[in-house]
Amino acid sequence: MQTVNIRTLIISPGVGYAALLYGSIALLCTRIPLLNYLGYEFSALFALLAGCVSGLLTVRPVEDSFRGAGDTPAPRATAAAVGASAAANLLLLAIPLVIISGNALFIRNCSMAEGMAFFMLLAPVSALFGVSLGFFCAVHFAHPRTLFLLLCLVLLAYSAGLGYFTPAVFSYNFLYGFFPGLTYDEVLPVTRTLVLFRLLTFFVAAVLLWAGMITVADSRKGRINWRRFGTLGAGLVSGDRRIRAAAVACALAGFYLFRCDLGFESTSAYIRRTLGAEIRTEHFALYYSPSSFTAEEIQQAAREHEFRLSQVLASFSLPDHVFFESYIYPSPEAKQRLIGAGNTDIAKPWSGQIHLSRQSLEGSLKHELVHAAAAPFGFPVVHASLSTGLVEGLAMAVDGEWGNRTLHEYAAALREAGIAPPIDGIMSFWGFASHQSSVSYILAGSFCRYLIDRYGMRNLMLLYRSLDYRTVYGRSLGELALEWEGYLDRVPLDDEDQDGVDALFRRPPIFRKVCARVLARRSVEARGSFARKEFAVAESLYAGVYADGGGYDAFAGYLTSALKNGRISVLTSSLDTVILADERPARYLPLFISIGDAFWASGEQEKAYALYNRVYQADFAEGYTEAAAVRLIAMETDPGGRIMLPLFLADYTDSLRVLVVDSLLERDPGDRMLRYLKARSLLRAGEFTEVVATLQSLDLTSANIALEALRLRYLGQALFRLGRYEEARTAFWVSLNAADTDIAEEKVDTWLDRCEWAEKHGP
Repeated sequence: MQTVNIRTLIISPGVGYAALLYGSIALLCTRIPLLNYLGYEFSALFALLAGCVSGLLTVRPVEDSFRGAGDTPAPRATAAAVGASAAANLLLLAIPLVIISGNALFIRNCSMAEGMAFFMLLAPVSALFGVSLGFFCAVHFAHPRTLFLLLCLVLLAYSAGLGYFTPAVFSYNFLYGFFPGLTYDEVLPVTRTLVLFRLLTFFVAAVLLWAGMITVADSRKGRINWRRFGTLGAGLVSGDRRIRAAAVACALAGFYLFRCDLGFESTSAYIRRTLGAEIRTEHFALYYSPSSFTAEEIQQAAREHEFRLSQVLASFSLPDHVFFESYIYPSPEAKQRLIGAGNTDIAKPWSGQIHLSRQSLEGSLKHELVHAAAAPFGFPVVHASLSTGLVEGLAMAVDGEWGNRTLHEYAAALREAGIAPPIDGIMSFWGFASHQSSVSYILAGSFCRYLIDRYGMRNLMLLYRSLDYRTVYGRSLGELALEWEGYLDRVPLDDEDQDGVDALFRRPPIFRKVCARVLARRSVEARGSFARKEFAVAESLYAGVYADGGGYDAFAGYLTSALKNGRISVLTSSLDTVILADERPARYLPLFISIGDAFWASGEQEKAYALYNRVYQADFAEGYTEAAAVRLIAMETDPGGRIMLPLFLADYTDSLRVLVVDSLLERDPGDRMLRYLKARSLLRAGEFTEVVATLQSLDLTSANIALEALRLRYLGQALFRLGRYEEARTAFWVSLNAADTDIAEEKVDTWLDRCEWAEKHGP
């Protein structure tokens, strides 16, 4: 019998090779964004590596101690070999930990404590699980390394199966701990669910060790084959072991039966039970939480599903014998908990499912339906294209509505600004993901829209599966890209379009951000404080996030919190110290409204007016253009801001805002802005009859043409919700007299189609 201890194991060739592997990969990680500091990604990578390597390193010492035991059992020697292997594999993890900790001298790590928590929960636990599984294989199988690797593949395949057969995009696995899924969500804290799952991993590892030691204790030297399982089975039901085996079996069965309740998995049936309500239409089963919809609202949502599907099917010229499941979560937080994608809406074309949150339903529904409806044209099994650019580009092209410009106008402006990467990279998987998401979506959508308009939808659907541009179009991707770029060069642009590009597209993607996961979590805490009206706390938290990582979102939260906290000087000083000092001040355009409010409140009307006017002229997003226009008009009638400014600064609910505005209208019934603001609040509150009464007698043509267009569209929306479709169509048509841009026409056409569909199908 050979004696195996930690010293002999550490100097063995296998451990030396593993040390070289760990060190090389850790050094490589120092050069890769998101892996170059101690955080989740680095920890998960080494958890998977350690889970596999540790098992392979365990097999040889166990074989040497167990098979060399002669004719008598060798539980003590085998246990020593397992212990030495566990210690060696844990020591190996010190190599990547030291390397990545040292890299913190060069790369900012915003929370070493959180990074260490992830590392300790993931990598060492996976290493110990690998040791246990390797030991189990060594004492039960004639070819333990082969079986160990096969079992690792089974574990990974199980997680892949969860991603395919269930709605969840996350997975928990004994080998790597936790995978959050490929989403745009940046928040990834250490959760109680992760801690509980790693405790379960410890438990399973202990069970494997216990079962293996039973076989070692009850076996004699001889050929290892399937009969070893007979030894194990007999050992488990003998004497006192029977009770322990039954308790272990019950515990494991309980963990499996309640895996969804514990948060380890999330099946469709579990999500449907959790949401609690269902409504069915001709082509949909909608699952939702009754607390997030009134009866009228869910009926409207169901009708919107049917209308949007009719649009999508018409684009593909597909028959309407389809059926989809739509899961509508009450909040991003609930969606995050149930499927792992809080701020990212997803579709699973292979299962005919779309997953949305209540807040994103209106904006994302058509986009996700395109993914689901395009399933017949996709690659087998996944029922989607293997090109991310084609998947998202098709959805953008068919959806069509994004921001305040057309896709082609945005794409042309991006090219003019010099920040549009080559389209051949965007149309690949990693190329699409490596750029800022909005840039990738816009360019891919514009390119696909060009291909549809120029060569037809049928050809794009052939390309969707084959990815063979030459066969489908008779041209390479590069040649088609040149055609598209030539088309974009002829798209007319205004000087203000570059302001819009700076405001919307010059933000770094997650792969280039500093401490993305940590700072995102702290930003969530700040948003929570802001929502609870703890503005001083929110201001402090946002200031910390901005100091550590910079970024527009943190800066915006800091200024907004300071404004609500009454610290006006924070905003006024930021204009000179931060915004105008930036080489591209227009990237801060969305903040000009709040900063303008601060200048107005401090009596500097000229500066406030200039900021509002810059936003209005840029016209980069409808909501900001409206906010700027309202303030520009309000400053003319109320220069001091005694009446209007408190309305803009106050954090009223819609119902309370209506009461406040009504009290102001008693003094000045003819104030057009007050009536307009009242109608907006009434529309959000669902008081459509009052909206019509307020807006029909209002004319803003002489005040601001953009607001007049919005007034007519708001009027049309209220008339539509009241079932007065002919009047609604008239309002939408007339709105084009005030704003006849390409994107305005697209939005009005959608409402006209919706009116026609509603008349045909009834309420």
